[in-house]
Amino acid sequence: MDSIFRQPGKLIIALALFSAGHAMAAPPDLSRAQSLMAAGRAAEAYALLAPAEFEMAGNVDYDYLLGDAALDSGRPDKATLAFERVLAVDPTHYGARLDLARAYYALGDDARAASEFDQIMKQNPPALARAIIEQYLAAIENRTNPKTRFAGYVEAAFGYDTNVNVASSSSTMYIPIFGATFSLVSSNLAARDNYMTLGGGGEVTVPLRQDLSLFVGLDGKKRVNFVQDMYNTDSVDGRIGLNIGSGASVFRVALQKGGFYLDDKYNRDTTGLTGEWRYIPDPRNQFSVFGQYARLRYGHDKADNDLSANDVDQTIAGGGWLHALDEGGTIVLFGSAYAGQEKSVAPIQRIDGDQNFAGIRAGGQTRLNDSSSVFASLGYKYGDYSRRNLLFLDYRHDHQYDLNAGVNWTPAKNWTVRPQVSYTRNDSNIAMNDYDRLDISASARLDF
Repeated sequence: MDSIFRQPGKLIIALALFSAGHAMAAPPDLSRAQSLMAAGRAAEAYALLAPAEFEMAGNVDYDYLLGDAALDSGRPDKATLAFERVLAVDPTHYGARLDLARAYYALGDDARAASEFDQIMKQNPPALARAIIEQYLAAIENRTNPKTRFAGYVEAAFGYDTNVNVASSSSTMYIPIFGATFSLVSSNLAARDNYMTLGGGGEVTVPLRQDLSLFVGLDGKKRVNFVQDMYNTDSVDGRIGLNIGSGASVFRVALQKGGFYLDDKYNRDTTGLTGEWRYIPDPRNQFSVFGQYARLRYGHDKADNDLSANDVDQTIAGGGWLHALDEGGTIVLFGSAYAGQEKSVAPIQRIDGDQNFAGIRAGGQTRLNDSSSVFASLGYKYGDYSRRNLLFLDYRHDHQYDLNAGVNWTPAKNWTVRPQVSYTRNDSNIAMNDYDRLDISASARLDF
């Protein structure tokens, strides 16, 4: 049989057919691939995109999507090639550089992963990207040079609060059991005041082995009202627990102990167990699931009245999602939902009994420039109580709304200045629990 190499005509025809076959091949459906990625079907997206790599290599949109699909389907070696092509065409492609670093990390190439992460950190990335990078850098440090780490902060704030004692603003109140309206004494009315706070804390993390570390932390805060000093507060909270996992998936479990003081008098302590799982599938999304069990035990007030009727066991569970609208994280949205119960455990229960509650929160943050961003959030909580209030002859139901907005300004490395406004409205069918509260403050924080 004649060889094809001895028959140029056949060779030319074969090459022509080969070229025509490639020229006629339909380009991959990038929109379909994006939909598959959004649905968490990275392996299918990769299977759709990979056959066209020879023809489409060099197309930034294609290469970036191919790299994402490869990385999320367990092919970090293929992902690095795609992301490197993106950066060769567009060296400023923020998302490709971040994902390239993640791919290097998945390959165990910690030196190159750290180098890429460091380049991004020098550009002062937004909060979501910074949180992701810090987790990876900590994991790299722990993997290459395990050692004890310490992180701490100090914070001070000045503000104005229209309701420092969280009380009703109405000077009269109708009490159904007596069938009469009573005038409230000043101590039972909402009190306005200026205040200042000073707080700080720290956490020590000790690596035990790869992907497992022990942490111990302590936080303290003092609030001083300029006039209404009988409502000054102090709090101290400690925790000890484990970080399990690293990089994109981390589970954190802790035992907690806290004390709260009102007007220099022990008010209550809290003992609890908390757990949280955080998962970052890509630079634009972070998911979390959390739960907490806590025992709240009350002491005595300044007049030595026993407050133990308020003792409860509290259980909470919920989840959250944080999403960046663009690869650079210029606009970040977040949402969370939770539900729980407070169960009275005192021999003489509090007047409203047990509480079942649920809530949601949504908000966002927009970066204005390299050193500042604005944020806002809106929350709602519903509380339903089990015991008929003997004074008001009704079961208590609360609808609480809160709004928070402000600016984060970073004037220097590790410094954050935050002016903000918070408004809370608790709409209750029990008049003594119905109140409004407006808090305007400015704080400065140093992280180290």
